[in-house]
Amino acid sequence: MIRSTPSARVAAILDRSDDDEVITRRLHREILRRVISMGLPSMASFLLLTVYDLIDVFWLAKIGEEPVAAVTVFGALLWVLAFPNQIVGVGSVAFISRRFGAGDIEGTELAIKNTFLAKFLIGTAMGALGLLVTDRALEFLGAEPAVRDLGVEYGVIQWIALGFSLVSFSVYTALRGIGRPALGMWISVAGTIVNLGLDPLLIFGIGPFPELGIRGAAIASVAGFVTVTAWGVAALSRRGSPVRVRWLGGPAPDLREMLLMLKIGVPSGVSGLSFALFASILVKLVAIYGTTVVALFGMSRKITHVGIMVVAGLGLGSSALVGQYLGAKQLVRAWLAAVISIQLAAATMVVFGGAVFALAPTLVASFFPDPDLVAPGTLYLRLLALGLPFVGVIIGAEQPFAGAGRNLPPTLMHMAGAWGITIPLMLLFGEGIGLGPSGMMGAMALGNLLEALGGIWIVRRGRWLEHEL
Repeated sequence: MIRSTPSARVAAILDRSDDDEVITRRLHREILRRVISMGLPSMASFLLLTVYDLIDVFWLAKIGEEPVAAVTVFGALLWVLAFPNQIVGVGSVAFISRRFGAGDIEGTELAIKNTFLAKFLIGTAMGALGLLVTDRALEFLGAEPAVRDLGVEYGVIQWIALGFSLVSFSVYTALRGIGRPALGMWISVAGTIVNLGLDPLLIFGIGPFPELGIRGAAIASVAGFVTVTAWGVAALSRRGSPVRVRWLGGPAPDLREMLLMLKIGVPSGVSGLSFALFASILVKLVAIYGTTVVALFGMSRKITHVGIMVVAGLGLGSSALVGQYLGAKQLVRAWLAAVISIQLAAATMVVFGGAVFALAPTLVASFFPDPDLVAPGTLYLRLLALGLPFVGVIIGAEQPFAGAGRNLPPTLMHMAGAWGITIPLMLLFGEGIGLGPSGMMGAMALGNLLEALGGIWIVRRGRWLEHEL
């Protein structure tokens, strides 16, 4: 585990800076409180976001295995085509938080406007592409014909609204960057309530609502995203906001700044695309063993994703804090915020992973009523849970780079871990040794461990502390 005491390289960087602050227990406690205060609302927001997917899977599992498999396979394609979301998002974190930390209010307003416009345009374009390729892409990923047809039904609605969906993520980014993460949490609560309420009504046709099946799940999910986007736009335009965004006035959107955001976020976007392709290959590999295994794998991934998104929310809060400290030239505080973020992420995932491991049979049975699916589903879920503490370290290690706007090192780390380590290990354990899907999932946990060690190493090098936009 990474320690608060700086490495020799980091200590030299801190000595060369104008920051005379020293690391003390008091300062450590203060930064810990700041990381938690910034991170908890973001954790709650991201936890609620994962509920979107879990709600869909929970209700669709009552219909059968095929709808769950369809959402799983479509989700892999969605990750691939939505990767520009991460490019803009990561670039916007650095611009919004560092400008706000430096006291540049009008510059922060401009960064928020540029982010929202870029997200909407890119999301709309990628949604149009998704409408054209979904059928063949799902076939390539190994979906059986019935699963593919359901995936297309679900996907059409998701693609049409993708621009609004991507903007909804920037609502949280903007509010974190200007020190209002709690508001983002309540906006997320509203979006989740909309999704939670509409899902069973539209899937099963309760009361006056039509019975739409998997299309109902898609409509409910999109309605939640649109709710978040609309409330976020309204909240940022109010006079009481720390940064009031004048959507129809103030500084005009700047194409050059949008391109610079893209440039900063490209390494992270490449990492996101790599991860999305990696997730697609995972589904394709698992699809070798049939629709039932795909459905159980998808369910397991959705459950473990709850913990991942909670830690990602914590990390996004800390990355905004790191950006603010770097903008204010407070390097010691930035270092402590980075270290504490990793420590908290790892500890959170130890607790969450342990709970998932212990409760795995109950969790599987709550999704699938067929008793024959409980034993294999429990095994898959427990194997994935073993890797969660290491995933926490990986996510925590990304955040100082996001706050600094220097995203190439974690990108290279992810690509090496996914393609150079995890995929070969999955093929070796699953097909080579003959352990099947359980061998593949165990290999994922081992790959997470090795990537986590790389994440600690790049953070302790400290070069992100010296990076300038």
